[in-house]
Amino acid sequence: MLVLGIAGSPRRQGNSELLLDAALAGAAEQGARTTKIILTSLQVNPCRGCDYCRRGRCIQRDDMDSLATLFAGAGALIIASPIFFYGVTAQLKALIDRCQVFWNRRYRLGEPIEWVGGTGRGALIAVGATRGEKLFLGSILTVKYAFKALNLDYSRELLVRGVDEPGAVRQHPDQMEAAFRLGRDLVTT
Repeated sequence: MLVLGIAGSPRRQGNSELLLDAALAGAAEQGARTTKIILTSLQVNPCRGCDYCRRGRCIQRDDMDSLATLFAGAGALIIASPIFFYGVTAQLKALIDRCQVFWNRRYRLGEPIEWVGGTGRGALIAVGATRGEKLFLGSILTVKYAFKALNLDYSRELLVRGVDEPGAVRQHPDQMEAAFRLGRDLVTT
């Protein structure tokens, strides 16, 4: 099984990416192949809202093309993002908005993405500096609906509050272990 991990932070080696690395290590321990996608190293243009995707493909040619190919060869996807104003990063939101093409393929054209094994498994790792009660609500809903378009079951989540400084999650071994287990369980369950 191939497990894809998308690092949605504009900051390299930040808290969400460190947790993603731990999750991918957990998946690898169970025999999965893993690929980490650094979103900021790709060109993913925002959705134009042009409705061309009703035909089953996007009019834009950018790195979403290669991501779609990766999705079709994988069995699971982990999205990791810091929380910015109670939502995922702008970079990740651009990718999610471009998933409208997959929504059209699945629901209008009856051609969902075929993950290895049928419906794939998806997980969210989110890290927020504050401790607000609804800190993750917007991100969870956004990712859940993106996963539906991508033909993924929202299987796991790791939501970490109160971690702000770059790399500070390393001082929370319980959260690092939880991320490792998330990756392991995504493969074995």
